[in-house]
Amino acid sequence: MVVTTIIFFGIAGILFMLNSKQGRQVEGVKAGLRQLVAALPVILLALLVSGFLEVLIPEEFIKRWLAQEAGFTGVILGTFGGMIMAFGPYASYPIIATIYGSGAGLGTTISMLSGWTMLGLSRIPFESGFLGLKFSLLRMSLHFVFCIAAGTAAHLFDLWFL
Repeated sequence: MVVTTIIFFGIAGILFMLNSKQGRQVEGVKAGLRQLVAALPVILLALLVSGFLEVLIPEEFIKRWLAQEAGFTGVILGTFGGMIMAFGPYASYPIIATIYGSGAGLGTTISMLSGWTMLGLSRIPFESGFLGLKFSLLRMSLHFVFCIAAGTAAHLFDLWFL
């Protein structure tokens, strides 16, 4: 997280200097602060939810169903868990990080993240409305296979190399 912070600090500094040449740095700071004020409640609540989940999810559940030892079962559960997670990135990443930090296996976590990004059920009504149900079902089928493959590959990598 420190490296990411340093990178963003550097990018912000460069953009601040570029805006300074045009005399618009104050506008940029105001726009950034407006976005911060709008996003901050969501970020804080997402972190609270992830903290509650960390305490609420029994360690035995993680070990039995989501840990490395769960194997392919964890990959399947991760894919479906990600699929039903209807949150944006401010909420999903802390939740997924909490589950991973609680002992979920790498394969489970990769499949959960893949399922969230590729199979989110909350997008289906919009997608099928604009592109058709046949297209949505085909895309979901292909992406489901990819999520399982990615989770399985990560699980095997975790077993063999980590």
